[in-house]
Parts: sequence; C-alpha cells; structure tokens
Amino acid sequence: MISRRQLTRAVPQFTMALAHASPSKYRPQLPTIQLAHPRFRGDKKKKKDTPSSAASRQSDIQAQQARTKLQEREERRRELKRRTDRERTEARTTKVTPVLMDIETAARYLKAAEVGRPEKTATITITLKLALPLHFQSLRGTVRLPKLPQAERVAVFTENPEIAEAALKAGATFAGGDELVNQVKNGEITFEKSFATPGALPLLRGVQRLLGPKGLMPSERRGTVADDVIGLLETSHGALDFRTRGKTLTAVIARTSFTPTEIETNVAAFMKGFRKAIKNSTSRQAPLVSEIVLSSTFGPGVMVLA
Repeated sequence: MISRRQLTRAVPQFTMALAHASPSKYRPQLPTIQLAHPRFRGDKKKKKDTPSSAASRQSDIQAQQARTKLQEREERRRELKRRTDRERTEARTTKVTPVLMDIETAARYLKAAEVGRPEKTATITITLKLALPLHFQSLRGTVRLPKLPQAERVAVFTENPEIAEAALKAGATFAGGDELVNQVKNGEITFEKSFATPGALPLLRGVQRLLGPKGLMPSERRGTVADDVIGLLETSHGALDFRTRGKTLTAVIARTSFTPTEIETNVAAFMKGFRKAIKNSTSRQAPLVSEIVLSSTFGPGVMVLA
C-alpha cells in the first residue's frame, strides 16, 4: 500500500512527465485500416477483366481496323478517279510530237524497216492506248478489213458428217466431231476461229479450258453457235475479231507486202469498226483513244493520226 508521503512525492513527477509526453502516448490505440489505393467520393471501383469486357475490347479493335481499311480503300478509289480523269482529259486533246505521222508515211517507214525480211513473217500491228472510265471491264467486237493480213484457219465442230463436209467446201479448214476434239486436246491443230452446232457443245466440255482463254470457245452469246454454220462461215469471211486487254488493244491488220494505200485502208476500216463497237457498248462512259501506234515485226513503233 502506498503511503501518503510516497504519493506526495510521485504526483509532481507524474505531472511533469505528462506535460512533456506526446498526446497520443496515453490515448487508446484503435485498430486502423490502411487502404492500398485511397478512393474519393465519385470514383468508380476498378473492375477486374472479365471475358465479356475482353471480348468488347477485341471487337472495338476490329472495328477500328475495319474503319482504317475503309478509309484507305476510299483514298485509293479517289486517287484512281483523279488519275482516270486526268488521262481522259489528256486523251481529248491531240498530242503533237515530232514523230506524229500520217498513216501512209508511217507505212513507208515500216516497210523500209523490214527490207530483207521474209514477207510471210513481217506484219504490221496497230496498238491503241485507251483512257478507260472507272470499272470498265473490256470491249470486244468484229471489224471487216478490205484485205486480211493472213488466211484464217477456221474449225467447225459438228456431229453431222454432212454438215462437216459442207463446211469444208464453204471454206472451213477443219470440221468434225469427236476426232476433231481429240486433235485439239492433243495440240495437233491450231486455228483462229471456231463455230459449232448446238448438238456439238457437250463434246467441247473437255477442251473448254484450252479454248476459253484464247477466245476460241464457241458460244451462243457471241453468235458462234447455230444450226446454220455455213451461213456463219460466209458472214465471217474477211472479219477480224478484237478484244481490249487492260488499257491497250492490239491487232495485226496488214503485212509489209501490202502497199501503203492498202495499209491505210485497213487502218481506216479498223478504226471505223472500233468506234462503232464503242458506240454500241453498254457502258455509261465510253473509252477514249489516247494514242494510235503502228509497228512492224522488227521495226519501231510510229505514232499516227487516224
């Protein structure tokens, strides 16, 4: 038990120690919770990634990529349209160059370049450089030349032996059915034109991949399939088929053995038939001819005005 004397001595010491002590030293220590990331009012709690949120982010990325590709495609389309409009504007004006010649003079130069060459192998080719509108597929047609550059080999596919014999008499080079198809399949014969009767079309399925890319596959749409193949042979005599390849059109229209007048006549007939095909085309905008070039087998190319 503490005596009065001891208590009297201890009270001043306790009072002095209490005055110099920290206020929290004698306060009760309550348990505290330390937050790793303090939050304030209005903040939303960060959620963990769930499969649905990951899928939504992936869809957002794909949508952004699709928008970027669409913008690039639109930019390429606009650039193509600007280039096409520029080419078509230039095609409407006649190009004046030092080598621009009339057809007769160009024919004389090309004939001189082929001196000493065999006449059977030297040909004169016309090349048209075209300014095409957007989304233009191709243009094909037939022109009649006053004088063909070479004798054409024509094949007639038919199952009827009588029609085949009549076709040979009418000017066809080859005529027949299964035997003729086998010769084509084996590469034994070549030709520049072909006609067929409707009954012979099933026979041509085996050579469709051979004749199709060359433009020699008979079809009703092109008018090369009919019961009266003799009439087709008569109407096709002297006709030259053409087809555009991209922005160019190339066709053999003469030989170097032709006179300059005959070459000029063939060029005029070809350009007349080509412009007629443009007029009959179903495209809203017709292709424009930017350059006409005549060239020979071993000679240069000469730009002409036709």
